[in-house]
Amino acid sequence: MSETHTGRVRPRLCDVVVVPESPDLAHPGVATWRHATLDDVDAITATQKAMDAADHPDWTTPREDVDDELNLPEVELGADSLLALDPTGRVLAWGVVQLRPANAERVQVYLVGGVHPDARGQGIGRILLGWQTARGCAHLALSEERLAAWLRLDADERNPGALALAERAGMRPARWFTSMERVVLGSAGATATPLPTRLPPPGTRLVGYSADRAEDARLARNDSFRDHWGSTEFTPERWEQVVAGELFRADLSFLVLEETSGRVLGLALTTINEEDWELQGFTSSYLGILGVVRGARGRGLAPALLTAVLRATQEAGLERVVLDVDTESPTGALGLYESVGFVPTSRSIDLVLDVVS
Repeated sequence: MSETHTGRVRPRLCDVVVVPESPDLAHPGVATWRHATLDDVDAITATQKAMDAADHPDWTTPREDVDDELNLPEVELGADSLLALDPTGRVLAWGVVQLRPANAERVQVYLVGGVHPDARGQGIGRILLGWQTARGCAHLALSEERLAAWLRLDADERNPGALALAERAGMRPARWFTSMERVVLGSAGATATPLPTRLPPPGTRLVGYSADRAEDARLARNDSFRDHWGSTEFTPERWEQVVAGELFRADLSFLVLEETSGRVLGLALTTINEEDWELQGFTSSYLGILGVVRGARGRGLAPALLTAVLRATQEAGLERVVLDVDTESPTGALGLYESVGFVPTSRSIDLVLDVVS
């Protein structure tokens, strides 16, 4: 059972969550509202890329990511997705509702999607978010967890319309994530400062990622992020999307192992999306996960993993390493990145609607 701060046992979510009425889907600019299918991946990706160009023009969403959003095991497309189509069948807006595994603090429902720039300012986004809110609450109303619960979405600070829409719907800014870059190979527009050297401590060894350690790496990631804000565990199915995807780069990813047992103590996983390069104006790798299990923190494992990624990216002939960091991470990640030369570029905000607090 879960207790509140007053010491009383929390009620089950299914006993307290009230599901709001879903909005009327009628809209003069929308010819058809319907659920998505896997056949819609390309059409949704085209709309998402148009959104990206308007909201954060220095990076774009790969098709693989859209496909992953629709293929999550917790998503039933016939109930958890919604498309708005124009008379030609073009996707004007898309949304997916994802109930994630509960963590120690709360149950979270992620709201993903948005509106094509050509269709904004017409009320379509308000209808879509209202539908997502109702569907997300419907998920929570079936949960027997005795925890807090919220709906959650993220938006780039350069997209004020999305931020305003979310806040009008009762959502509040809860966390800020900063995008950062580190030049590792000089180019016409940037100079690379010398890379630091950080070796793993005695009793451990640094190795390249290998597919036979996928499950060990998943368990290490889950332990590493268990005390991070809003983090949920990766299921085997979600982890497969990460380490078996076309964008994943095993040659730029690393593990730190305990020498005696071979246990994974830390991991750094990297992807490459070449579509970003022209938009950014430089080539890069993306450090998506850097974590150290809680029992091994404070020993210098994270710096060893981070510098291994920096050097491998340089040796691959790429110019920069890019990452996103929770500015209030309990591990002091922001300070670590700054200490080896990463600089901030932009920020995104996670907004939440407290359904049960």
